[in-house]
Amino acid sequence: MNPQTRLLPLGDFKPADEWQTHVNEIFYGIQGPGIHDHFQTYVSQDHRLAHALAEDYFEQSSKLAEKNQPRFIMEWGVGNGNLAGCFLSHLKSIDTQGQVYPNTSYILCDFSMEILKGARHNLKLKNHVGKFFTIQVDANHMDCFRENTIHKIISNEIWDDLSTKVLLKQDNSLYEEYLQPLIDPDALEINIDSFIKPFNAKNLHRLKDYPNILQFILWERTYQRVDINDWPHAVLLKNHIDLLDNEIPTPINIGALATLKRAQSLLKLDGLGYTGMDYGMYSMRELNFSGRPYFNLYGGQYTFMVNFELLCDWAKAEGFSSVEKDYQHSYVGKHLKDKVISLVELLQSHHKAQTMDPWDRDILMLKTLGALNKVYKSDYHYKMKYSSMEGTPNRQRQKIKELTDKLSANGVPDTVAYISEKEVMRASVDLAKLGYREQEYSSLFQKPTEPISFVVMNLR
Repeated sequence: MNPQTRLLPLGDFKPADEWQTHVNEIFYGIQGPGIHDHFQTYVSQDHRLAHALAEDYFEQSSKLAEKNQPRFIMEWGVGNGNLAGCFLSHLKSIDTQGQVYPNTSYILCDFSMEILKGARHNLKLKNHVGKFFTIQVDANHMDCFRENTIHKIISNEIWDDLSTKVLLKQDNSLYEEYLQPLIDPDALEINIDSFIKPFNAKNLHRLKDYPNILQFILWERTYQRVDINDWPHAVLLKNHIDLLDNEIPTPINIGALATLKRAQSLLKLDGLGYTGMDYGMYSMRELNFSGRPYFNLYGGQYTFMVNFELLCDWAKAEGFSSVEKDYQHSYVGKHLKDKVISLVELLQSHHKAQTMDPWDRDILMLKTLGALNKVYKSDYHYKMKYSSMEGTPNRQRQKIKELTDKLSANGVPDTVAYISEKEVMRASVDLAKLGYREQEYSSLFQKPTEPISFVVMNLR
């Protein structure tokens, strides 16, 4: 950091969960559908995870005794609507007897009206007019729904957004992480007073004048002694902490726990359960992985990794009799009857990817898409958009446009999309011409070894 930098606090030190929820409320409020410019998920454009969920739902629904009764699916945190659109499309295609799809209604719930508006304009979802509904609702206040009326609940990457505390164990003492937001007003050429007041008041109308400023916030950290006796499921939490190594910051996803409580009350007793998907630490092995990350920042949004081991224990304590988790890659692979990786993972396996200029890496990505699209055929018609990043030289910019124009409308739909081992092997000759080495990407199809993984949890 430049020694001349003048950092000013935007507020006092507070527990991590308080600043996280504060900043994320601002982020979603001022970005709306623009959040998708900051990050992508496995359901932003891809269909394979949605199809796997639809197949599970169809199989389970087909076993229900009441074949012709209305069924309600609820999705929490709807993204751009692609998950719902692909889910309903695939459900309709596999329901050849017309016993499940006609009786299914899909409810999209989000606290942001702007995001719901964006979802309603999703072309895949528009194919199911009358089968879906959007409701603006705060996840913390879902009293508008009757208890025991929902057959299935789905959420994708919301747990990491929700209120999360961070604990640090040091021998027999526990410490809680506190955060303080800082900003350099000179570097941003802003009047600090014109920003700090609406920031603390969460005045979205005023803050829309600063759409990108959250990403310039710097975070100071400290730890304070804490007593957790009044925390949710304190005894269970203490048992969990006993298994943690010293001085490894550990997320305690209390907001995710709240979703389990709400799901338990909303789901029908004979319903099909709650499926939640997110990224984080799969087990105690990953939790105790020294140096692992525990939070992410996307365009100013503050998210925490999900502690799946603790979430499983909490789910059982809340009354779920069946609690299962699986790596998301494995879950999708089982439905495709093949192993899968993401396109981004394939690109990162290229021996030159990490040393390339960003625009040359973009060109490699587009050439990789071209190679895979010879063997990949999507169920949906969608022409991927791929824009040059700021600062791309003219020659590379022209090449990126040329390669983007050549992309198939039925090819791999996104850079964050699943591709199968068979597809990669069928494209291996063309991939080799681009410099890919089979021995480097073939290992990716094995069980994840990194401390952070995408995980699917099924709760019944």
